[in-house]
Amino acid sequence: MDRTGRDQPGVTRVATLGATFSANKGAASMLQALIDALPGRVGPCRFAVLSTFPRDDERLPHPPEVTIVPCRPLALLAPLLPVAVLCAGLRRLGLPWRWLARRFPALRALADADVVVDVAGISFVDGRGFPILVYNVLMTSLPLWLGRPTVKAAQALGPFRRRTTRAAARAVLPRLVAVGARGERTAAHLAELGAGNVSEAADLAFLMAVPAEAVAAAERVLAGRPGDVQPALGPGDPFVAVAPSAVVDGYCRSAGVDYPAMVADLVDRITADGHTAVLFPHSARPGERRDRMNDVPVCRAVHARLARPERCLLITDELGPAALRALIARSEVLITSRFHAMISALATETPVLVVGWSHKYAEVMGALGLEEWVVDWAGVDAAALHERFRALHAAAGDVRAAIAAGLPAMRAASERNLDLVAAGLEAGAERERGADR
Repeated sequence: MDRTGRDQPGVTRVATLGATFSANKGAASMLQALIDALPGRVGPCRFAVLSTFPRDDERLPHPPEVTIVPCRPLALLAPLLPVAVLCAGLRRLGLPWRWLARRFPALRALADADVVVDVAGISFVDGRGFPILVYNVLMTSLPLWLGRPTVKAAQALGPFRRRTTRAAARAVLPRLVAVGARGERTAAHLAELGAGNVSEAADLAFLMAVPAEAVAAAERVLAGRPGDVQPALGPGDPFVAVAPSAVVDGYCRSAGVDYPAMVADLVDRITADGHTAVLFPHSARPGERRDRMNDVPVCRAVHARLARPERCLLITDELGPAALRALIARSEVLITSRFHAMISALATETPVLVVGWSHKYAEVMGALGLEEWVVDWAGVDAAALHERFRALHAAAGDVRAAIAAGLPAMRAASERNLDLVAAGLEAGAERERGADR
């Protein structure tokens, strides 16, 4: 039997791009949400997850209806893109082409898919560097060369002020069946392109389920380890959660700012107020060197600088996205620079203070009337953040009420992603019917 489910009648074959189960747990939460929610919308599904970290993904638990397919970034450039272009040429000439695609696992998964869903959290954005822009183009255009209906789930896109970004976005985005705009600013950026395939939708991760085993995993790490000098937290013990970001650390280092020292200063101020802190990575690659998808080295650097390490529990375990959400739900307040840590706070009605680097934070928080709790990373210091934390902690009840009031609409907006995928399926079915006539 084809592991993609191609020979299973009534099963929708879905290929995903832009997210893995390992490393970036924000992307993992979007991926898991799609796996959790889509079958309820379209019926039984099989998922082929095109992964940039296939070995890491294979070692992590994932549902039986999921197949991990290697798709490393360099492979997009060669051989996958040239082969996909050749397949497109054969297809346009009416010649057999699937035999060629099936020689490569990633192309086979895409060619066999009824719909392809791009679940990247942010793409086609000025200022992220030319290599990332090239990766965005290659990744999202690959299924298009194979004629597969492709949907971009809600994400941050734009601005497109730079000529290269605008040209890349115009070349790719209008060719998709649908593009999900994750907020008004993204929708405004996309309007500049004149694309007619844009729909506003909230982040997919709002739909992620949190099973009992994820809650138990969070409680285990909060309990600490025997003999630790760090605090051990029992069920119901209050704490302030802090999730720093390797991405913001990189921005700060380029600006000559010691980010770990600043976060450590903030944590010391919080624990001096009498709170217990929990410091944890929302993206983790255990054993890997420092990179933008691994917050563990930043967490260690912060903890090493603390004046009161005994008041702060350092977690370095690689937790799954649902366990991370359960941990965040247990906190009094979350302080983070990770977008999907913020989403998990909102999904669980947890007050959150965000130190952001993109419009993507404010457009989501603003939808709930909470933009005042978003601080730009540039120019911020520990003292100013501490004052914002104190204000948020004092207003926690009102903030929880504001989130609770807006959350049903946010979840409904998140479900629009499922409508976009369903539209992609219909577009693919219509294309197949046209090919048969």
